[in-house]
Amino acid sequence: MSMRIDKFRVRKIIQLVSLGISVSLFVLLIQGTLHVAHEYCPYASVCFGVWKIGARFAPFLFPVAVIVGTVIAFSSLFFGRWFCGDICPIGTLQELIYSTKKTKKKFNQLIPYKIHKYMNIIKYLIFLFTAVTAFLGVQYLYMKFCPVLAIAHIQNIAIAGIAVLGIVILVGFFIERFWCRYLCPYAALMNIFQKIADMIGIKRYKIFRNIHTSINCFNCLNYCPMNIDIGYNEKISDINCIKCLSCVRQCSKTDKEKSKCIYRD
Repeated sequence: MSMRIDKFRVRKIIQLVSLGISVSLFVLLIQGTLHVAHEYCPYASVCFGVWKIGARFAPFLFPVAVIVGTVIAFSSLFFGRWFCGDICPIGTLQELIYSTKKTKKKFNQLIPYKIHKYMNIIKYLIFLFTAVTAFLGVQYLYMKFCPVLAIAHIQNIAIAGIAVLGIVILVGFFIERFWCRYLCPYAALMNIFQKIADMIGIKRYKIFRNIHTSINCFNCLNYCPMNIDIGYNEKISDINCIKCLSCVRQCSKTDKEKSKCIYRD
């Protein structure tokens, strides 16, 4: 069995374990056993970490969530958006939703690359909005739309939360990882860290493609959940890569050939 297939299976196990833990936390939050979702959300590093900076002398709320979220964001300097591909429960949920789609076509590109390029900007605007509202101490303006809070506190869900959660679920049946691609502000934060890494010369974990042995079937491109235009490039350096290894799994080469000559780290 190839090393790549092993990595793919390990990733699936990590995803399911992480999703199981997240579901357990959500159930406890809905039941009222746990009280505040922010204590477990890594994006609290923005919602309340930035708020702490803005408030200056305010008490440091949800320190564990803020510290963990900051560590994950800094880890993207070296490993990219691994969190999105392996740990994030919303990302895993989107994968499961899209996997239920039944189609005879091997791939259906619903968003052309030209449009996709501009839609990628949306998550940065959302990140800017959340950071500014946090700094001003009015995070509730964003939290009304937060899908994490919509699930964790579903008994008190706002109309805005229902709308966003509905969009993420419904659109997820047709466009894989719609939230991860275009709407997630935490993804934008990790992308910003990766840009900083590129500017200061920090080497980041990437998937490489052996262009000399490739048969140019473009399955790696066609099945990318993040709609990355891999093209004829030797390395996948796009900051939106979530290291999910779907490109490796869908490669037309045999398992033995994949491990030897198509992809390498």
